[in-house]
Amino acid sequence: MKTTEITVLKKPELNNPIFIEGLPGVGYIGRNVAGYLIDTLKAEKFAELHSFHFPPVAMLDSDKTGKMSALKNEFYFYKAKNKTEKDMIILIGDAQSMDPVGHYEISKEVINFIKEFKPEMVLTLGGFATGKLDNKTQTVFGAAVKDEIITKFGKKGIKFKDTNIGQIIGASGLMVLEAEKNDIDAVCLMGETSGMLLSDPKATESVLEFITKYFKLKIDMSKIEEKVKETGDVIKKIESLQKKLTSQSMPKQSKDDEHLGYIG
Repeated sequence: MKTTEITVLKKPELNNPIFIEGLPGVGYIGRNVAGYLIDTLKAEKFAELHSFHFPPVAMLDSDKTGKMSALKNEFYFYKAKNKTEKDMIILIGDAQSMDPVGHYEISKEVINFIKEFKPEMVLTLGGFATGKLDNKTQTVFGAAVKDEIITKFGKKGIKFKDTNIGQIIGASGLMVLEAEKNDIDAVCLMGETSGMLLSDPKATESVLEFITKYFKLKIDMSKIEEKVKETGDVIKKIESLQKKLTSQSMPKQSKDDEHLGYIG
């Protein structure tokens, strides 16, 4: 029996799209960026991913009607409106896998699915946790496999060198590796955040600003904080449930490793 499945709702015709992954992680930066892009670009959902590796939770709607739904990841597409823009596929979700096998399985399923659209590039998004509440900068950090990608994005202001990135846990790292295995250029972009905020609007804005400039998108940036707050209740509920479910199964980090970890 298959433990991860993608259900296609419709098949869009896209021209070498950019794939953007925005799943929950540190500061919920990836998820917030993906959500803001979907809302402002009016992207259309075309597929859903369900997995037994997600937390065993059924979410109840906030309107107290008793209606419930399963945790899922969703694929949206955006058709370029002019010659300067790019077609896009955006992945957003309620959760990531609770176990290592699931992280690998889901990452592979996602890349196998989107490679049918012949993507030009894969961008995974997340947060780089500094452990400091008084971050004076809003740097966007990066990680990639190919030297040419590091050089290309480094020239645009992404910081790759002289960081304390020791590990990237979850989809943001594994999807880059899986994309490169399939000969798709890929990069992980991480907004600088304290790691102490559940949802970080400033770090979200820094990553979003880079993406909009790099891909020549014209979107209203004025409602970022409002949109980040709108997802707060759902985020808190899911994170609380996931912490309860994983508290006894996850290994503890040493103090030396706390600032090196990244989830997302």
